[in-house]
Formats: sequence, structure tokens, C-alpha cells
Amino acid sequence: MRHFLSQVYTTYTGLFGWLNWFSYVSTVIFRPVVLVIIYSVLGRFAGSPEAVRSYALGIAAYTMAVMILPGITQCYTYDRSGGTLSFVFASPVNRLENYLARAVLHYPNGLLSFVSTLVTAWIMVGLDFGAVNWGGFITATLVIALSITALGEFLGTFAIVFRDWSNIQTVFVGLILVLSGVIIPLSVFPAPVQEIARLLPVTNGLISLQSTFTGSPLADTSGEIIREALTGLVYVVAGYFGFRAFEIAAKKRGSLEQETS
Repeated sequence: MRHFLSQVYTTYTGLFGWLNWFSYVSTVIFRPVVLVIIYSVLGRFAGSPEAVRSYALGIAAYTMAVMILPGITQCYTYDRSGGTLSFVFASPVNRLENYLARAVLHYPNGLLSFVSTLVTAWIMVGLDFGAVNWGGFITATLVIALSITALGEFLGTFAIVFRDWSNIQTVFVGLILVLSGVIIPLSVFPAPVQEIARLLPVTNGLISLQSTFTGSPLADTSGEIIREALTGLVYVVAGYFGFRAFEIAAKKRGSLEQETS
């Protein structure tokens, strides 16, 4: 456990590019706040309290992805570009521990973004928390954040394999915004598109998040929560096997370069 915690600390402090007050506050708090103000105010002028609630909760969940995914992928790309990844591969460190440690402290960053957006929505547009089933709501939030973190680990493998990894991350972030129900209700899409959307983090958990916010018991959407958790599990396992496969390929080639110029 001591080795794991040491890796959690060193990978975060050494490989997280936003770890200064200006970058951290502007990214974790100000940017999510601006997003939720834009969409929740839009919902208010649409004349529907339901629209305000839907936009606020959707954007709050989305800001976790905007914060967590780049944070984790930074750790991978800086590890490679800084020349330290080769030392990891040459060391006897437990690979699973090293893989999981990279994401641990980015998880609470996402939760902080989530909280700041909801507080802003409460202040700016009077988001009503009176009916919230807090136990179910918190559970849904934690599971969504975990599945996003798992996707971040999955994308981290792309960050060490491809030079243009940021394009892949941008595609996933865009898909979450468009398909997961953050802004556009999932029900408006054709059934095949809905099933594709359910393969993304946020999509299933957001259904539970919105349901428990209005006071419904978590049991009503337990299937969605379980599916959200399983989605995260698939991503984190796939990411780990990708991480190990890259190490094996790098050792065979004698180089971290997997692409030709």
C-alpha cells in the first residue's frame, strides 16, 4: 500500500500540467462554472424548470469528463515525453499498481468540478435541491466519476502510443456531450444510436442522477447504475491490457516509438 500511495502522489505531482493555482482554479472551478451558467440560463429562458434541471445536471456530469480525462492523459503523455516511461518499463514496479495510481487523485478533481457547477446553478438560476434523494444521488455521482476515470485510463494508452492522441480524446469528449443525454435527451435518438451511446460513460449514470435528483429511489434506476459501473470496468480492463501490450511491443522493438515519421 505504501508503494501504491507513493506512486499516486508522484504521478500526480510530477505529471499533472495544471498543478498550479491559476491553472487549477481556472480549470476545475471557473470553466465548469461558465459552462453551467450558459446552459442553465438557457434553460431558464426556455421557460421550463425541467430544462434548467436537465441542463444543470447534464453539464455538471459533463464537467467531470472535461476535468478527469485530460488530467489522466496528461500523466501518460508527459511520462513518455519526459523520458520517465522507459524507467517504469525497466523497473520491477507492479504494473497494475502503476496503472491505477495514475488516476486516483484526478477522481476528486472531477467531483470538485461537479459540486462547483451545481452550487453555481443553485446561486444563478435557483436550482431546487428540495426533493433530492441524497443517498442515491451521491451514489450515482460517484459511479459516473469512476466510469469517466476508467475511460481516462483507457485513453491514456492512446496518449503513449500515438502522437495525435488528443484527437481521440476530443472525439470521446464530443461524443459524451452529444450522445449521453447531457444536452440532447437520449430518447430523441434512434434505438441503435441509443445503444451506442450507452457504451459511453455518463449515459447510463445520468439517467439515475436525474431520477434521484427528483426524489426517486435508487432502486428505480439500479440497472442503469450497474451498467454504468460495468462500462467503467470494461474501459479500465481494456486500458490495462493496452498498457501492457505497449510495454511488450516497446521492449521487442527496443524503442517507445510505435509510429513511423
